[in-house]
Amino acid sequence: MYLPALPSKPETGFTLIEVLVAISLLATIGAMVFGSLMTTTQAIDAGRERAEREQTVRRILRVMAEEVSLSQLDKTFPWTGVNGTQEGQPADTLAILAMSEGVGNLAAKESETVRVVYTRERDRLIRFVRRNRYSLTDESLDQVELANRVKGFNLRYFDGQSRVWTDEWRTNDKLPKALLVEVTFQSPGADPWTVREWVAIGAS
Repeated sequence: MYLPALPSKPETGFTLIEVLVAISLLATIGAMVFGSLMTTTQAIDAGRERAEREQTVRRILRVMAEEVSLSQLDKTFPWTGVNGTQEGQPADTLAILAMSEGVGNLAAKESETVRVVYTRERDRLIRFVRRNRYSLTDESLDQVELANRVKGFNLRYFDGQSRVWTDEWRTNDKLPKALLVEVTFQSPGADPWTVREWVAIGAS
């Protein structure tokens, strides 16, 4: 007896090409998600690092502002602000007389008047303190790095009598009414950013 052939059922499952295409798509999607996640993580880390650095710098500038605001007028060791540049960027220098309890007790603990100098050296903001104002040697000179990755250090002085802002201060008989401190930072591969602090100076 002859039986007719039954129709063959279609084969189920995936072909090798379909599997390879699916794997390729999954790999592409995974790479996109991973890349987006890495970019987001790096942006968050960079933002957190910048915020922490800015907080640290603002604390330093606040203490610096307190020291400057309580500085003294002395014609022998005048309050001096010099406008300068390094590699085309602001690198000003400020020299004042202050009490030794200045920035974070970095100088001597005993109460005495010291010569304090703020300046930028390459990518660092530096505070120099000369304990003995009359010494010609470096034995009485202390140096503290306040911040790094500094691209610019700019100071401006407000003359209360003439009502103008100037880039330098070389007057022996008075102090400026106010001081504007601007510190610009730049990390590798990042855009520069600036922190500003206004300082009101008591005597004038």
